[in-house]
Amino acid sequence: MKKWLLLCLLMPQMLWAAEPMTVDADRFVLVQGKQQVDFFGHVVIQREGMTLKADKVRVWYQEDEESGKKVLKQVEAIGHVDIDTDDSKGQSQYALFTAASNILVMKGDAFMVSQQGRVEGEYITYNTFTKDTKVVGGDSGKQVRFTFDEDVQ
Repeated sequence: MKKWLLLCLLMPQMLWAAEPMTVDADRFVLVQGKQQVDFFGHVVIQREGMTLKADKVRVWYQEDEESGKKVLKQVEAIGHVDIDTDDSKGQSQYALFTAASNILVMKGDAFMVSQQGRVEGEYITYNTFTKDTKVVGGDSGKQVRFTFDEDVQ
């Protein structure tokens, strides 16, 4: 199934602005009672300024009490996760974005690249609002790496 408009979810966070998204996938399953949508196979989510690709994406939503509209609660991406925004790019094997906290967690050979440089580690926690970033090497003792861009002052 191709070109499903994802219920016009309004998303207040920077990464997921209040705009409609287009989702391409091999198939999708809507579980109305759980307020959840699952996308399987070659998933590509696009909206202005952002593209997310993964093998599988699960989206949880809820009804906004004030507006009555559907709003994003969480997005989970599994397998070959690739996130590309206007000002950064990241890859990992798993990612979880929680809307209430603006927190994106990337796990599994994770890296992010921006104008400031490149960070690499087993786990990256990134606040999409404040841009605060925490990188952890993982249980294997692997170190984190931050490569500074020469133009950064």
